[in-house]
Formats: sequence, structure tokens, C-alpha cells
Amino acid sequence: MADLLLCLDIHKDALAAVVVDKSSRITLVTGCAAADAVDQSFAEALDQIKEQTGFTGGPCLVTFGAELFSFRNVTLPFSDRSKIGQALPFELADQSPVDINSLLIDFIVAKSGSSGTDIVAAMINRDYLASHLGVLTAAGLNPDSIGISGLATALQIADGPEENFVLIDSGARWASLFIVVNKQVALIRSLAVQPEADGLPVADDTFVQYVSQTVLACQLLDTGDPNYKIFLTGSESRIATASPVLASRLGGVEMAHFQQSSQPLVKIEPDIQTRYKPELMDRVLAQVYKNGKKSGGFNFRTGDFRKKKSLLEYRGLILKTALPAALLIVCGLIYVGYTYSKLTAEQESLRRQIAAVFTETLPEVTRVVNPVQQLQVKNNEIRATYSPGGANGAGYTIIELLTELSIRIPAQEPVKVVRMVADMDTIRLKAVTGDFNTVDNVQKDLERSPYFKDVTISSANQSIKGDEVNFELKLELARK
Repeated sequence: MADLLLCLDIHKDALAAVVVDKSSRITLVTGCAAADAVDQSFAEALDQIKEQTGFTGGPCLVTFGAELFSFRNVTLPFSDRSKIGQALPFELADQSPVDINSLLIDFIVAKSGSSGTDIVAAMINRDYLASHLGVLTAAGLNPDSIGISGLATALQIADGPEENFVLIDSGARWASLFIVVNKQVALIRSLAVQPEADGLPVADDTFVQYVSQTVLACQLLDTGDPNYKIFLTGSESRIATASPVLASRLGGVEMAHFQQSSQPLVKIEPDIQTRYKPELMDRVLAQVYKNGKKSGGFNFRTGDFRKKKSLLEYRGLILKTALPAALLIVCGLIYVGYTYSKLTAEQESLRRQIAAVFTETLPEVTRVVNPVQQLQVKNNEIRATYSPGGANGAGYTIIELLTELSIRIPAQEPVKVVRMVADMDTIRLKAVTGDFNTVDNVQKDLERSPYFKDVTISSANQSIKGDEVNFELKLELARK
């Protein structure tokens, strides 16, 4: 499925656009258009662009001509972008001929160091931008980013071997100049030019003079021994007439013609090659590679002009996330079902074990409703009922005494209790063991108990067979 992107370039006098299919590794231009904006409204020119490209909807990138902006170079003593954004309006207020609040401001960093941060700030009238965005929205276009025409080409050249250069992008009625130092855009200016006269390749002395003065006055480049190159894009007739004059004026600086559509991995469909005009559309095509903040450029879709997703985009987002979400829900339900089934099986196993313990402990009870609660009730009854000597006894229940005896007589000792009789102050314990040493050990273990104040061996006799010892202990109970 084609992944179509519309790139639109807006100037005072003209509009240009390309439609690019980015679904493959190459950049395939599938549509292009140009429209005059002098003799018709912006809305009419936009309708003409849509009709010529056949673009019906999808992602869109927009640039406005540099002639629609004002630019300032500012140095600030910090590098944090949020702080720069907060301080910039106050810094520019004294330099602006209009109310600074009527302008939308964005910036790029030209240089950052210990002495401060050099900023290139660009400003556009808010009302002008709002009216054009309204027309774009009415035409079904919702730009992902809004940048400055020609800057994408400068950033594209900066990706190559050139570190310092000047890019001059010229149209029929305007020209934009970009100075790049150490691969960073350090200056942007819009230059006044004379309208081109068809068929008359005459050099525009005013244009050449403005370019020369800007390059020399900025002092960003070594003009005495040129260490930079000048790239020209746009109007071919202006390039042809201006190149030799500019080279002479600037001390023999090297001139070069940059053409975006001739770069690797760019292909134009055969049926539109006759309509594709590099001087109009190459700067638009460069947006595919360089647009927005991530590429080092401007993006005026910020603040009140931040992009809001359309219903169609939300629908596409929902469709993209619906399948993973549904799969996640199904997996969650399966996991919950498996966990519930496993816990149910474990619960049933515990119930059977509890019932078995209950039946073994209380075989006389035939109706089992809540075995844990019934065992607790029975245990409480035993605690309350079986107290040797009653209220006048030592204060221990049978359960407590049996527990203490179980703890004090180690499990490893081969002792079998035959009979136990308890009264108010005494317990008589009759048992069988293997030898007399065990009898002595049991006596010593029980003497350590706080429950018994005295433990006496009443008798200890060898059995007739000689393999067992029958013994009897007398345990005097200590008072609680």
C-alpha cells in the first residue's frame, strides 16, 4: 500500500507541491503541481494544487517563503531550550517594529559554547499564519510541520562534505540566503530581487549587490581567502546570469548548482517528468528528508498552532491499535481463566484435606458445614471443659498440658504414652520406651518445663522379654 506524503511550498507569488510515495526504499515522486498566487486567492491556488496532484488526504508538510518572515540573530548566556523560548520574546521586543505578541516565534541554535548560545530566530505574523492554516484545514490538509522554504535544502547539503557554504535559493520575485558555518545554519535573510523578464537573461545587479553585502557584512566566513562554496538553487535564468558576477565580486569563490531531484534514491514517475520543474519543486522535495525540530529546522506548529489530530487520523490510530489491544485482551482473559482454574483446583484440594482432617479428628460428627469453624468451636469446648481440678486446679487445660508434653518429649525419643491421669495438682504418666537412659532423658526434659515444679520417676521396670522398659512419672503442676 502506498505511503503518500504531500509537501507544499507557499510564497507570496506562487505555490508548488510534490506528492511522494515513501513506502519503498527510494523516494518516488508520484505527483507535482504549481499554481500562481498573484492573480488568484490562496484558496483557489490550493484547489488547483490538489487537482493537479490528485492528492485526496494524508500526511502533509508545509513551508512558507522566507520573505514572509523576519529574522534576528541573538546571543543568550544559557543553552537550555526552554529558557531560550521564555527569554526570546523579551529579547526581541525592542528589535521588533510591531507588537511582539502579534508574532509567532521559533528558533534554531547556530552555535553553543561557554560564552553563550547563538540563536537564529524567525518570526511570522500570527493572523497571517492563522488565516492560511484555516484555508488549509478547509481543503482537508492538516500539516504535521510548518517550516521555512529552502532551509531543508541547506540542511541536506550540510549532510555532505561541505562545512561552510552559502545557499542562495531564488524564485521569480524573491530570493532566500542561508549561511552555514560548521554545518550549522548561522544566518537567514530574504533578499529583494527584480521580477524576471522572460527570455531576457540579464543580470540583476541589485540582487548581486545584496548577496555580496550580506556575505561580507556578516563576517561569518573568510572572504579574503574564501574557504567556502556558494550553492545556487531555484530560478535557472537567475543562476546563469548571477553566478559569474557573484564569483567575481566575492574574490573567486567557487559556485555550484545543487539539484535535489538529481540526488541518489530519488525517482520521478515517467508520466509526470514533463511536468516536474526542478527550479520550482526541488526545494519542496527536500522537505521529505529534512523537516521539523528533529532535523535541526523550524516548526511553527507550536502553542496555539499545535497540530490537532483529525477524526480520520484518530480513526487510523484506533485501527492501528485495535488489533494489538484485542490480542492483549484475549491473552489477558486466557491468563485469568487459567489462573482461576488453577486456583479453583488448589482450593478444592485444600477443602478435601480439611474434610479429611475433620473426619479423622471428630468421627462422631456426621454433618460437616464449615469444618474450620466447627473444629475451632470443638477446640474451644475442650479448652473450657477439660481443666484438671476445675477452678481450684493449677489453671492449665488438658490441651495445654498435652501440647507441653509433646514439645518437651523429643520426637526422636522412642517413647509411647500408655496412660495419662491428671488431677488438681498432679499428672501421672505411664509410658513404654527402649531403655533406662531414655527414661532419665525424658525426666530431665520435663523438669525444664515451667508447667511442672517437680518430676519424679515413680517406677521403671524391664519387661519380661527384656526389650522394653515400663515406667511411670509423677509430675507436680506449677501454678499459673
